[in-house]
Formats: sequence, C-alpha cells, structure tokens
Amino acid sequence: MIHMPESVSAAIEAFAALPGIGSRSAERLTFRLLTDQNNLAVRLSSALTEMKNNVKECDQCCFLTDENTCEICMDTRRDTTKLCIVESPLDVLALERTHEFRGRYHVLHGVISPLRKVRPEDIRLTELYAHIEQLPDLNEVILGLGGSTESEATALYIMEQLRGRFSGHVTRLARGIPSGSELDFLDAGTLGRAMTERREW
Repeated sequence: MIHMPESVSAAIEAFAALPGIGSRSAERLTFRLLTDQNNLAVRLSSALTEMKNNVKECDQCCFLTDENTCEICMDTRRDTTKLCIVESPLDVLALERTHEFRGRYHVLHGVISPLRKVRPEDIRLTELYAHIEQLPDLNEVILGLGGSTESEATALYIMEQLRGRFSGHVTRLARGIPSGSELDFLDAGTLGRAMTERREW
C-alpha cells in the first residue's frame, strides 16, 4: 500500500471530516490544491484563518458578523415587529433569497436533541429571550425551524417558554416543507410560499 506524505494525509482527513465530502472527494480536493498554480491553497488558508479569527456571533440575533452587531440587526429598514427563529445561519441566507421576509432573525445554532446530548442551554435560547425583550414593537414570533422531529420538539419547547414572556402571535412556516427537511436545502419558491402562508400555531 502506498503511503502519502503525512501532511497530504492530514489534509485529506480534514476535508473528509466536512459534511457531504467523502474520502474520494477529499482526495480530489487535496490534490487539486497541491497541483494548483494560482496559490489557491495559500488563499484558502489565509481566508480560513481570517474567518476563524474575525467572525463571531451577532450580540443581538446570533447570526454571523465580523462586527459586534450584524448588518441585518443594524438595518433600520427591517421590520422590528416580526422575529423569525431559525436553526442555523444557512437558514437566514435561504430565507433572504426568497425576498419574502423583511423582519429580524434569531439563530439558535442547533436544536434540542436528547440523543445527541444537546440540551436547551446548549443553543441560543437565553439570547432569544433577551432579544425579544429588546424589541418593544414585536408582535409576531415566527418559528422558522425545519421539519425534523428534533426541530418540532424544539419549536414546542420554545412555545412553552414564550408563555408569559411574549403576548403577541406565534406562527410557523406553512407545511409545504417536506417532513424531515432542512430549510437551506429547499428551493426559494417553496420556502418563500412557506413564509408568506405561515399560520398561527
């Protein structure tokens, strides 16, 4: 069996650890970077280092930013009467592509999952309650979570926790979303309709 240099093997293992990347794809990516003549590996390394050093969570909504507060939260044109709760930053990008929602977001960075030992305190729920208090005009909280069992359980938990904390409407995306699906895998049309046709929960 041929043994690769240790640094090459380490790069392949690192790529293979990414979601959706198998061992063959990891090998192809590694050798593409190794043989590239345009300093792609150097640029990628620099970009990843800068990202890890500079990107953090927004102090209001927990979306990603390189400032203390993200662009969405700083945008005075956004509708502060509506707050959409999502699981990940990718869900914000997916909803923004639909151009159907101009309110604010809150990113949980996960869902409650007893099997994976993810507890309520492991996701951004404390930050959510603080965010709701910071929006005095808020009259609608939209549960923009996916269709998995864990997402449904998290939505129910949030509903219970909002009793006494929030007196407005709590809605959810319309059920055009296939069961078990994640928002960032849906096309913009389906997701846009789910947002515009959301209903009281």
